This record gives sequence, C-alpha cells and structure tokens, in this order.
Amino acid sequence: MSQFILTLIGFNWIYYVSTEFGHLHPAIATLALLLFAALMHLYIPFSLVISVALIRFFAISNRFAHYLILALSLALLERIWPSIFEWNLAYTFLWIKWPLYQWADTVGFWGLSTWLLVIQAVLAYGLSLYRSQKNKALVTIASTLILVALLNLTGHLKKNYWSKTDSTVRIAVAQGNIGNAEKLHSEMRSQYHTHIRQIYTSLTTDLLQEQPADAIIWPETALPFALDPDYHGRREQQALFDSITQWNIPVITGGYSVSSEKIDHLGYPLTRNAIFYLSPQASFSDAPYYKTNLLAFGEYMPFGEQFPILYKLLPFVGVYEKGSGPIVADVATQNQTLKLGPQICYDSLVPSFTRHLAKNGAQIVFNVTNDSWFGWWAEPYQHGWMTLARAIEVRRPMVRSTNTGISTAILADGTLLEQSPINKSWAHTFNIPYKQNPQLSLYTRFGHLDWVLWSLILITTITLYQNKGRHVRS
Repeated sequence: MSQFILTLIGFNWIYYVSTEFGHLHPAIATLALLLFAALMHLYIPFSLVISVALIRFFAISNRFAHYLILALSLALLERIWPSIFEWNLAYTFLWIKWPLYQWADTVGFWGLSTWLLVIQAVLAYGLSLYRSQKNKALVTIASTLILVALLNLTGHLKKNYWSKTDSTVRIAVAQGNIGNAEKLHSEMRSQYHTHIRQIYTSLTTDLLQEQPADAIIWPETALPFALDPDYHGRREQQALFDSITQWNIPVITGGYSVSSEKIDHLGYPLTRNAIFYLSPQASFSDAPYYKTNLLAFGEYMPFGEQFPILYKLLPFVGVYEKGSGPIVADVATQNQTLKLGPQICYDSLVPSFTRHLAKNGAQIVFNVTNDSWFGWWAEPYQHGWMTLARAIEVRRPMVRSTNTGISTAILADGTLLEQSPINKSWAHTFNIPYKQNPQLSLYTRFGHLDWVLWSLILITTITLYQNKGRHVRS
C-alpha cells in the first residue's frame, strides 16, 4: 500500500496526460493511473521480501545488520527496476536546498538516494535501541546527525570550488505558453503556424530591447513546422529568418525535422523531434540534434515497427525517428563560440546522456521541453528538479527553456537563477558564467559505479553476521 500511495502522490499527472494527450475516456485514464501506481514501485515490497529471505536464510540475528540489509536491498533493487525514467528519492535534497546535494558530482543522485536510505536505516536502528540501551541509542543518533551536518558543510565547500569561472554568456529564453489546442491545430498545418511564430518573435523582440543577449533558446517544438534546408524557401521559414537576421543573434529552437525523400514504416515522411541551430546568415550554425530518448506512447509505439497495426489502434501515438545520441554543438555568437550540450525533454531524465555531453566537451547544457501535456500541479515541478539535477552531477551550467514552464537556469555550483511562472508567457535573459575548459566531475568519469561498493558492503554484512550453523532452508 505504501508504494501505491507514493506513486499516486508523485505521478497523478498520468491521468491528465492520458485524457489530454491520449484522449482516453476518464474511466480508462483512471484505470491506467491505478494500474501504473500498483506496479511502478513494486520494488519496495519486493526488497522487503528479499531482505527477510536473506536474514532468515543466513540466520542473522543482529539488529543493525537487519536495518542495513533492508536499506541496501531497497537501494540496489531501485537501480535495476524497470520504470519510465530513473526516479529516486535524492532529488528531494535539491528541492529543499540541502547542500548535501552537492555530493551528486561524486556519486550522482542515485548514489545520494542510497546514502539517504542508509542514513535512515542507522537512525531507525538508533531509535529502536532507545528503550533498552539509551546511551548507545543517543550515540548512534547523534553520530549520524553529525555525519549529515558534515556532508552539508562540505557541500558548501564544493559550491565554492565549482563557482570559479572564466567566461560569461547571455542566453535569452522565451516561454510562449502555447496551449494544447493550438499545438494540435498547428500540427495539422493550419493558420496557427503564423500565430505561433509571431508569439515567439514578439516575445523575443520585446525582451532584446530591454535585456540584450548573445544567443536565444526556444522550447521543444516551439515552431510547428519543418526547419530542414529543403523547407527554408517557404513563407513561415523565410519570415523566421528575417527576424533572426534583424536580431543578428543565433536562435536555438525546437522544431520538426521532416524528410522530403525518406518515409517511415507507416508510409509517412520521416519525422524527428529536433533542435535547430539557426544563424543570422539564414543557415545552420551546426547540424540539428534529434531527440534520442523518445517517450513511449507519445513519440513511438513499443513494438510498433514489428506490429504496425498498433498505430491504427492508437492513432494519437507519435511516429518519430530516434536520434543517434548525445552530440555537442558549436554555436558561434558575436563574441565567442559556445560548445552546447542539447537535451530534448525526456533526455534530461537519463543521467548517462548528460554525462556523455560533458565527456564530449559541452561547456553549457541546455534543455528544451514542452510539458503542457502533463498539467500544472506536479509533473512540471518534478521534471524541472530532475532536469536541474543533471547540472550538479556533471558540473555544467544548464539553461532550461519550456513552453508552459518551468523555464530557468542553474549554474555549475548549484546556484538557481530566476524561474518562470507556470502557464504564462515569459521571457528572460540569463547571465551564465562558465568555464572554457571545464573539468570532469568524478561522477562524469565513473557514473554510478558506487553500486559495486554497496554490493560489497551488503555481502560483507551478511558474511560477518550470519550464523553459519543455523541456515534456514524452509
């Protein structure tokens, strides 16, 4: 029941996206949410079953070992359990602004989640001793709290270390707040193409009059038409380039890549969810990036290529070609050339994706997203904090541009800059300090290899505390 309630609290937006995007009947959407909530976090009760089985089989009677086995079984199972994205409890540290989150550059947020579970296990062990061994209980609890305090203190030191920079760039973000009905109409190639383009160009023109910028970033699929070279001669594309030439600033925007020659397995023109780097010279400053981590049922149908009939049964499902992975782009501004690491929406929820952007030389990471399909009460915040967490892991500034919010930026040291409101048009220019040649964090180099250490600790705990003569084989 606990895992069921936990999922309902964190993922109730699944009902909204099912009705808003999937056009499912409310009863079916409710059933989908309940089914998801019943399955998403089953690793929590499963880890309890595994822990009890280990304790009984090895006849472990030590109470501290019991708590540690419970915590480590949960932490390790959390990492391999299949889910829609790599969710864990440590993002809470960033949300509540505990400096302990700064240690994510060493072990990642999955690693911090393990720390959290182990700390809770030790505190629970201390509390369990309070009636029978009060002094030992107080020492255990106090020692644990001192450790947490030290981790927060050293987090402050890490912040100071990563605050050193040698360059600055001004990046403008425009949040168009385009409604879902408008998005749907625009995808049907109606008059909304002009309407949406003008929203973004007007927002940007007004912003640049007050806050100059070196580059501009617009959200995922901000422009609902193809921006491939074959389409540059069309009216909307020409009007867009006229604005960019007038600003004399490169524009980085989400849009559609539509092949004029290739077709997909359903016979439609091959389409990609893309980021385009548009220069004031009416050309690309670098090759487009195509989204790599596609959203199941939103951008592709699982097993759809093998069974095309699934697309006929669920016609609202997108048909997009998958990108080739994390690619760093060189974007020339008037004063410098930036090495930018792009993410589209779901890409930010895969920690290894951003690690490879950093390894490939990105100085700044940016994320473009359209969360309008997910409601306003939970998912935009959840997605936002999980995206910002990647900046701490790889120690790169991150700029986030969304359609309906939350648009913001975070620096390599964890400083959070201005945040946009939800469901309002908004524009802002961020001053982003960064390093020309940023070093790689330990997490960027090694990823989540700490699971090896925790596995060894689990094995060692069982070995030390097992009663070798009393294995239970029931």
